[in-house]
Amino acid sequence: MTQAVSVIRSPRARELQGKRAGFASRVTADLIDYGVVVGIYLAILLGIALAEYFLGSKDFDVPDPAAATSLAAQWVIGVLYLTASWAGGGRSIGKSVLGLRVVTTDAKPVPLHRAFLRALICATVGAFTLLWVLVSRRRAAAHDIVVRTTVVHDWSHGS
Repeated sequence: MTQAVSVIRSPRARELQGKRAGFASRVTADLIDYGVVVGIYLAILLGIALAEYFLGSKDFDVPDPAAATSLAAQWVIGVLYLTASWAGGGRSIGKSVLGLRVVTTDAKPVPLHRAFLRALICATVGAFTLLWVLVSRRRAAAHDIVVRTTVVHDWSHGS
């Protein structure tokens, strides 16, 4: 059985492979991930509306929860989504689109407990801790320092 080898065609991508990601690529990936979380949340609301419509006698009506409920639900979804993504290969959808991977500072996969702690921090105050990348010589966000992780450019297809 032969294994396909990924060839990086772009000279710039080859140059960045394995190097730490900067602020712009990380923010872009995080915005994509936020869109994914919102999409999951909206799909859940739609699922609830469909279930109520088909199983009950109600008219089709998408729930409109209070702002605090929506925020809490999206926070939980975000923590679960990011934990599963980072512990399961180091890539969320946003990181994958941008060719990024979250790894430990010694370039190993992130263990579940560290992925969970990182997700808790990112979902709670991530936008603020990410600003540290702008002044860090090793391009580390504050949450990377706490959890001992780093985000690197990685266009390989392996987990």
